[in-house]
Amino acid sequence: MSNAARQAAYRYPWLDLLRFCAAAAVVVYHYKSVYVDTLPAGSALRTDIYAVTKFGYLGVDLFFLISGFVILLSASGRDASQFAIARVLRVYPTLWACASLTAVTCLLLGSDDIPSVSEWATSLTLLSPYFDRPYVDGVYWTLLIELKFYCCVFVLMCLGWLDHYRVWLPAWLAATISFRLFGQPYFLGWFISPEYSPLFIAGIVIFRATREGWQPFHWSMLAACLVLSSSYEYQAIETFTRNVTNVDRWVAAGLVGGLFLVFGMGASLRAGDGRGSLIGFLGGLTYPLYLLHDRIGKELFAAMDRPTAALLRLLVITAIVVLTAAIVHLIVERRIADRIKNVLLSLLEQYHVRKNQRMLLARRKP
Repeated sequence: MSNAARQAAYRYPWLDLLRFCAAAAVVVYHYKSVYVDTLPAGSALRTDIYAVTKFGYLGVDLFFLISGFVILLSASGRDASQFAIARVLRVYPTLWACASLTAVTCLLLGSDDIPSVSEWATSLTLLSPYFDRPYVDGVYWTLLIELKFYCCVFVLMCLGWLDHYRVWLPAWLAATISFRLFGQPYFLGWFISPEYSPLFIAGIVIFRATREGWQPFHWSMLAACLVLSSSYEYQAIETFTRNVTNVDRWVAAGLVGGLFLVFGMGASLRAGDGRGSLIGFLGGLTYPLYLLHDRIGKELFAAMDRPTAALLRLLVITAIVVLTAAIVHLIVERRIADRIKNVLLSLLEQYHVRKNQRMLLARRKP
């Protein structure tokens, strides 16, 4: 299958729509904080807006659920080197463009916390925590979790174990449960996120179920992942919002269940081309929008004239960020990264062909 054909086969409009919904939820979650702070303390509007938007951080959970499905899909029909090329060029060119735009924006607007050169440089690697440096934008923490997951899948592919998921998935789930209960194995977090592992596992399980049909193995694994993810968000909500009540905890846990349900229903839909469609374009916006919206949006909000209505400022800023994300998507992702990926995959394919030809010639020699 050619690279173009593979990309077309991997187009799932429902995934693009869910991606965009997840990104929109995170954008609303981050922008609500700067908006509600402009409203009178204790006002009904302030309370109501915060109550509705404070769960937007769960868009990150949806991203990880999608990632489990998509990464197994991406790995199908590829070898480890092809997978690595595809992932690197999916993540890094857009990251470099968005991190640079964020740093330049902070510099031009005279931010109180302009990223240093070292902060910018380490952010380009996604390894800032290992260099004891902050990210250019705080949302990058989720990308390191994704990167660890990609690396684990890459190792499985190198070992030829990817198809033996009925062995390594339960082992991964068992290690996650053990870490939650006993803090062991203590090193699990070095390789994969114990907190968000159930979401990746659930995405993988749903992908395999769509290929094989739902079996007791899939249902039991998915149920365990749902319990773990819901229980985690029941507790973790304190990290993402304030004045948490027991009702908030149960709502967060219930919303995770809703994400599983919606994702499972979406997975029952057939794949489509999706290229050139509005939904496909919105899905393409997701990654650069996620990378650009938080730091740039808040810096622009602070820099704009105070007399301007806060809601109008946010609407203008959202339009600017979406437009910038569209430009990054069309130029960096489609014109640059995709072309480089196709060239590298083509060269790799040619290398394998020549290698096989040499092996055949060597076998024919007396």
